[in-house]
Amino acid sequence: MKQNLQVRNRNPETRRSRLDPLATLLRWTIAGSLAVAPLAGAFAKDTARTSVPVANIALANQQARWATAQNDLGVIVDDVQLAHLTLLLQRSPARQQAFEQFLQQQQDPQSADFHHWLTPSELGERFGNSQQDIDALTRWMSAQGLHVDKVANSRTRIDFSASAGQVGAVFQTRMHAYRVAGQTRIANTSAPRIPAAFSAMIRSINGLYTINEHANHGVGGAASATRAAASAHPGGTFCSGSNCTQYIFPVDFARIYDLNPDYQQGIDGSGQTIAVIGRARVYLPDIENFQQRSQLGVKDPTIIVPPAGVDPGPAASSGGVTEDQLEATIDISRATSVAPGATIALVVSGDTTSQSGLRIASEYVVDTNPVPAQIMSISFGGCEADAGQSGVDFYDNLFSQAAAEGISVFVISGDSGAAGCDPYNATPPATQIASSNFICVSSYATCVGGTQFADAANLAQYWGGGNSAGFGSALGYIPEGAWNEPLDGNGATQASATGGGISAFIPTPNWQIGPGVPGKQGRYTPDISFSASAHDGYFGCLAAIGSSCVLDSQGQFPFAFFFGTSASTPDMAGIAALLNQRMGSAQGNLNPRLYALAATPQNGVFHDTTQASSGVAGCSVSIPSLCNNSTPGPNGLSGGLAGFQVGTGYDLATGLGSIDVANLLTQWNNVTPSVNLDQSGLTGAWYNPSESGQGLVVQLIPDLSGAGQGFFFGGWFTFDLFASGGQRWYTIQGPVSSANGSATLQVYASYGGNFNAAPAVGATSVGQATIQFSDCTRGALTYHLSDGSVRNGTIPLTRLGANVTCGQSGNNGSSASDYLLSGPWYDPNTSGQGLLFAINPIDKALFAAWYTFAPIGQQIGGAASERWFTLQLGGFTAGTTTASNIPIYATRDGVFDNPAVVQTTPVGAANIVFQSCSAMTLTYAFASGENMGLSGTINLSRPAYLVPAGCHL
Repeated sequence: MKQNLQVRNRNPETRRSRLDPLATLLRWTIAGSLAVAPLAGAFAKDTARTSVPVANIALANQQARWATAQNDLGVIVDDVQLAHLTLLLQRSPARQQAFEQFLQQQQDPQSADFHHWLTPSELGERFGNSQQDIDALTRWMSAQGLHVDKVANSRTRIDFSASAGQVGAVFQTRMHAYRVAGQTRIANTSAPRIPAAFSAMIRSINGLYTINEHANHGVGGAASATRAAASAHPGGTFCSGSNCTQYIFPVDFARIYDLNPDYQQGIDGSGQTIAVIGRARVYLPDIENFQQRSQLGVKDPTIIVPPAGVDPGPAASSGGVTEDQLEATIDISRATSVAPGATIALVVSGDTTSQSGLRIASEYVVDTNPVPAQIMSISFGGCEADAGQSGVDFYDNLFSQAAAEGISVFVISGDSGAAGCDPYNATPPATQIASSNFICVSSYATCVGGTQFADAANLAQYWGGGNSAGFGSALGYIPEGAWNEPLDGNGATQASATGGGISAFIPTPNWQIGPGVPGKQGRYTPDISFSASAHDGYFGCLAAIGSSCVLDSQGQFPFAFFFGTSASTPDMAGIAALLNQRMGSAQGNLNPRLYALAATPQNGVFHDTTQASSGVAGCSVSIPSLCNNSTPGPNGLSGGLAGFQVGTGYDLATGLGSIDVANLLTQWNNVTPSVNLDQSGLTGAWYNPSESGQGLVVQLIPDLSGAGQGFFFGGWFTFDLFASGGQRWYTIQGPVSSANGSATLQVYASYGGNFNAAPAVGATSVGQATIQFSDCTRGALTYHLSDGSVRNGTIPLTRLGANVTCGQSGNNGSSASDYLLSGPWYDPNTSGQGLLFAINPIDKALFAAWYTFAPIGQQIGGAASERWFTLQLGGFTAGTTTASNIPIYATRDGVFDNPAVVQTTPVGAANIVFQSCSAMTLTYAFASGENMGLSGTINLSRPAYLVPAGCHL
């Protein structure tokens, strides 16, 4: 940041702030919901959420952790101007739900909104805050003396400026200067306060405190290279005696990561624009010489200084190179080397007193009509612990807008390993802080980490012994571990490794599932990785450090080498340009598809980094090596911060691994097959094997509303968000079609009934869920709940037991037998509860989920009144009509969509007698638990339309 601040001396004053049964539910839904138009694709209407301000409230998590009395330099003089402050707005719950559903449908090939990218203005009109609310808020701001500079086209951000005194007065805080790690920073001394009338609209205030957004990279000067066709050493490999160093030239990268098949088809990024976000211009001869030496076509980048930005001035050609110029040079060199046909737009702005130029540049790319690029690369970052909620909110808001506009965003994971708050390529401090890069934790950005080649044991196996065009010497793919170089050239310890970790602010996105993904603790980073080590640095040109790549009279040239995740990130941006060209359109947020592809390792898209591929024997997470992103201590390899180990599937050091680009582009549109939903063969019990104790019992009613138009009914038994919260259950209902491989359905909850007794209870809609089956034994349930918890996620489903009649395109013709007794049964006298049976004649098993309430459920009220049990019996052979002593189980201690350890205990027994396919009797007796001593008989039935054709006893 620019810091021309006038500060008054500190004193005590300046540090103080100013101050139905189941059947009723079925009948109601089937009768009413089929005619209801889905919310997806519609305009979400808002009512005004603002009124005359009469009170104020504090915004939580809006202070810098480093703004302490020990660092305080004093209050900032009132008339110091603070520019480019931002109010981050939040949508109404209805609009937010509609927006998230729209984003999902943009990535669903079977949706009418697939790849229907919006302009910023269209996004604001359709999903932004209402103009009435915007007007009310900006009028208030102006009345308070705040200058409204711009309302984002998306209607989710308001840019404003004011003096330090005005900011303090309006938000009831004081603005102070602080000295932190040798830098002067600004921050508010207390939580900012806003009128209560705007509390539903304002999420954060960005810019009140400095966020240290810094470049992450490494650079060094290398030996001179020769352009001769033959030389003593292979191109890109330089030796001193027996010690050789390899450098990655563009031709090497293409061989290692399999780009050549697409280059040979003319896929080079032509017609695509990559926006590189920066804070400095580049010296154009550096880019031109790089392209010439690499045998690429010479194509200068386009330089864009946004209208609201600050021109950083000319780049250095000799001496005085800044870290920002170096970063821009690396980013452009790597992006153009991977996608030489693409246009590279360097969008650049210097900092203002209170705001980073990176934010100005990024917002220009995302909020300009039309957007100037549909790929964006950001090689800067800082740690979440320093950026806080406000910093994370800004980029998450911006990148969600980018996703709706079809912009693919790529951000570095960072270069200081798991210790994201500590300096990179520097001696680690005694106390290190684990934290992710706050820019890359957004679920709407692809976070790119770093790998390191595990080639030391046999260089000749991976690097050739002769020169080739373009100085290539790599022979093909090289096994990788996590990038981790804990010692510098002098043997001293350093934090120089791939970043990664778990976000403290962003929840786990619904697409981030698969082998290795550690549950639902938060957004996990990185997503993918490429080579980032100094061990095999990237070839580059930088005249300002004497590495100009200019040919001398002997045909040699001096060059630089670059490393860090700031090199691997624009690599991925270049690959996105190839992908967009190959697919013929922008692809938007790549993450959902990347994780879907990773679920099928046989497609060869990813090079999984594991302990075996890293070459590290006896891997220990406490010692930094290629098997982890741990950091050393200040005086040795031990005593640092334990990071994360590489492993099968996803890991928090390298993500899904690196990419085989040819396979990625080939497999991108190979959509996972979908099962015909209009068939009774999907009826049964389903669960996530990693989340025992909860699941889904389903009945599919085919052709209920006509040929190919069936109905889905599911009972979802699960838990509260916390183990102490107890059991929860929902029903999922709605129409399905043989023409669509997925269906978006309504989720309902029922509250306040009593166990097997009155009163009658009704159903309340609490969200939506999308169901899809890839085959007859696997599927996924993606949920969006709006019951106040704002839960979103995807649950992978596996069939509990053998498949009986399901076929990929419809029922397979197998004998259904009493399998067709499966489905919902209820007692018309006890409205709002019932059982869902799953009977499997192949496994000779009976399973039932009993959805009910506490004995005093009406008195308890709300979700806490819900209870469920399971009935489980083996040896239930085909043709059986009675069963005795079926154990009744109660399950506790689970957590909603979480692999928590549960306790399942028998609490009673039941007997059942089937009189027909539509009538049965259940007798129960509870011996323990909440229902101890309760017993009785329930006459269960189901209406004719729920009895599948072919059912018989």
